[in-house]
Amino acid sequence: MNELTVLDRRNRLYVKILWGMLLLGIVADLSADLPLRMLVILIVFGGITCSSATVMTYKRIMSQYVMYLVSVILSVITLLLIVSDPNPIVSTYFLVYVNVALMTLYSNYKPILLAGLLGMATTTYVFLDPKLGDTLFPNDSLLYLYLYLIFLTAALATSARFGEKLQRQVTEEHKQTAAAKELSDRLVEKLESSIKVLSEFSTSQKHEVNKTGHISREVTAAFQEMSQDIEQQSHAVISVSGSVHQVDGFITDLADGTQRLRSYSAETAELTHAGESRIAALSEEVGRVRLIIRETVQLMNALSEQNDRVSSIIGTIGEIADQTNLLSLNAAIEAARAGEHGKGFAIVSQEVRKLADHSRSATAEIASILDAVRTQIEAVSDEVSRGEIAVEASHAACLQVNQIIGNISGNTDRVKAQAELAYRSAESVREKYSGIASDSNLIASAAERNMSSLEEVCASLEDQNNKIEGVVDSYGSLDKLVSELKQLIDRTR
Repeated sequence: MNELTVLDRRNRLYVKILWGMLLLGIVADLSADLPLRMLVILIVFGGITCSSATVMTYKRIMSQYVMYLVSVILSVITLLLIVSDPNPIVSTYFLVYVNVALMTLYSNYKPILLAGLLGMATTTYVFLDPKLGDTLFPNDSLLYLYLYLIFLTAALATSARFGEKLQRQVTEEHKQTAAAKELSDRLVEKLESSIKVLSEFSTSQKHEVNKTGHISREVTAAFQEMSQDIEQQSHAVISVSGSVHQVDGFITDLADGTQRLRSYSAETAELTHAGESRIAALSEEVGRVRLIIRETVQLMNALSEQNDRVSSIIGTIGEIADQTNLLSLNAAIEAARAGEHGKGFAIVSQEVRKLADHSRSATAEIASILDAVRTQIEAVSDEVSRGEIAVEASHAACLQVNQIIGNISGNTDRVKAQAELAYRSAESVREKYSGIASDSNLIASAAERNMSSLEEVCASLEDQNNKIEGVVDSYGSLDKLVSELKQLIDRTR
C-alpha cells in the first residue's frame, strides 16, 4: 500500500467522523428546540463543508489538503454547536481537544498545529463572549486555557513528528528489505541460468574440443605444406627486390633529367621575359620616334606655309619697288618740265629710283633663295613622310614581334610548368619506388622470419594437440561440478 492510498483511507475516515458529528449536532439542536434559523445555518454550513470534503476525498482532488479542511470544518462545527446551544456545556467545548487528538491519526504535525491554533481561536471567541464565557469558564483564566491547548498540541505534534520519522524509517527499511529480496531472487535466477548455460556450454565445448584436436592435426599438416610454398615465395620476393632496385636506378636517372629540363625551362623563361621587356621598350621608343616624326612633318608643313607667306610678301615688295620706280620716273619727268625749280625734286626721284632698283634686285635674290629653300623643304618633307611610313611599319612590326614574344613567353611558362610537374612526378615515382624497394627488402626479411616462425608453429601445434587431449579430460571434472551446483540450487528452493 503506497503513501497516497493510506492518506485516502484516513481522509475517508475523517469524512465519516464529520458526517457523524454533523448528525449528532442536528439531533442535539432538534432535541433542545432551538430556533429554526440556527438549525438551518448548521445544516447548510455543515452540509456544504462536509460535501466538499467528501468530493475532494473520493475524487482525489488535492488529497494532501483534505486534512487541513477537515480540521477547519471540525472547529467550525464545534463553534456552531456551542453557539447554537442555549445552555452550552463544557463537554461540547472539549470537542476542541478531540479535534486536536483526531489529527494525530494522520501522523503529521502540521494538521495538529492547525487544530491547536483553531482551538485557541475558538477558546478566545467563547471566553470573550460574556454569556458563553460565564457559562463555560466561570472561574478559569484564558492563559490557563491557552496553556492546556499549547501543552496538548505540542505533545501531540512532537509525538506525530517522531512517529512520522519512525514510519518513514520503517518504510525505507521495508523498501530496502524488499529490494534485497528481489536482488537475491534475481541472483538465484541468474545463477540458475548461468549453471544451465555452463552445462550446455560444457557439453558443446567437449564436442568442440574433440573437433579442435582433429582440426589441429590437419592444420599441422597444412602448415608443413605452407612452409614449402613460403620458401618458394621467398626466392621469388628476393628476385623481385633486385628488379625493383634496377627500376629505382632508372627512375633516379629520369628524375635527374627532369631536374635539368626544369632548370633549362626556367632559364628560357627568364630570357624570354627579358626579351619581352626589351621588345616592349623598343616598341615604346619607336612610338616616341613616330610621334617626333609626326611633329617634324607638322613643323615642315608650317615652315613651308611660312615660306609661302614670305614669298608672297617678297612679291608684294617687288610690286611696291616697281611702282616706286614708275613713280620716280614720273617725278623725274615732272622735274624736267619744271626746269630749275625741279632740280631738287629730280635728285630725290633719282635716289628713289636707285632704291627701287636695289629693292627689286634684292627682292629677286630673296625670291630665288626662297625658291631654293622651298625646294629643300619639299625634299625634306618627302623624306620625312617616307620616314614616317617606315616608322609606322617598324611600330607595327614591333607590335607583332611583341605579340610573338608574348606567345613564346606563355608557351615557355607552360613548358616550365610541365617540366615542374614532370619533375614532381619523377620525384614522387622515385620516392614510391624507393619505398617499394624498402618494402621488398622487408618482405624478403619477413619471408625468412616466417620460415622460422612456421617451424616453431609446427612444433607448437604438436604440443597443442597434447594439451587439447588434457582439456578433454578436464571437461569431465567440469561436468561433475555443474551437477553439484544444480543440486545446491534445488536445495535452496
